[in-house]
Amino acid sequence: MNQHRVRIYEQGAPDVMRYEPAPAAIGTPARGQVRLRQDAAGLNFIDTMFRDGTIGVTLPFNMGVEGAGVIEEVGEGVTGFAAGDRVAYFFSFGAYAKVRMIEADVLVKLTSDVTTETAAALLTKGLTAWMLLKRVHNTKAGDTILVHGAAGGVGSLVTRWAKALGATVIATVGSASKIPLVRAHGIEHVLDASAADLADQVRAIAPGGVDVVFEFVGQATFAQSILALRDGGHLVHVGNASGSPQQNFQDQLAQRGIRYTKPATAQYVNSRESLDESSRDLFATWRAGVFGDVTPVRYAMSDVVRAHQDLAARRIAGPAILVP
Repeated sequence: MNQHRVRIYEQGAPDVMRYEPAPAAIGTPARGQVRLRQDAAGLNFIDTMFRDGTIGVTLPFNMGVEGAGVIEEVGEGVTGFAAGDRVAYFFSFGAYAKVRMIEADVLVKLTSDVTTETAAALLTKGLTAWMLLKRVHNTKAGDTILVHGAAGGVGSLVTRWAKALGATVIATVGSASKIPLVRAHGIEHVLDASAADLADQVRAIAPGGVDVVFEFVGQATFAQSILALRDGGHLVHVGNASGSPQQNFQDQLAQRGIRYTKPATAQYVNSRESLDESSRDLFATWRAGVFGDVTPVRYAMSDVVRAHQDLAARRIAGPAILVP
């Protein structure tokens, strides 16, 4: 059977990615590994950062960090998993492939109600949302939060989960056309992120400023994020979809007592215990209907260049997957 994978031999624009035949014989998993036949790979913004050079990698580099599928064979020393188990994972390089080897320690066993496509669409983004709302900022009833990029994969989960936790959520989107989409998810306050008076609009909803900003956009909204925060608030810098902030903002934050955090999911989900805890919480929240319909946008893996173009241009609303 023909196997393919996506590799880069240089970093740059989406067209540096090569959809190419994988070695004919994948082989037997090493100790602690399993051979996984994947049904889907998650499409995440961090993938574009590994591809375009924002994050350095050793070349050639096997693209993708998230996927889900069925275990074909387990290596020596693997416990808790067996051939035929349906599993997912949230961070292991080489996800853009039909078949791969992977360490068993990073796998999450899926229950019968979670499809592999749902898992590939939800796990990385959902664990990031869990990290932000349950660990970086312990979100609770009475909090007022501002979420930029609320139509995106992680942003859409953060807004809905925060609302379920009792917070007042103010969401922003990159274009006015996306406002109805986010409002349809039950978010009352949805603003156009490009508005010159964005911070004033936020403060009209939250007099005195918001408690926390989840900043996914970066340069285009960063100055407004600072203005929208209350003194002593929390600026959580998650991503830079529009590029890195240009100004020197640290003095401004210090003068107003604003706490600045730039977290990574792997700082908080980094052991079997934390992976089990966070994934249980995530899927329980999904079962409760908090996230609504998590049907992902599907791209053929062979169409990976277009998928990255759409992701970088923020044309995708919600989660997306690559299907081998």
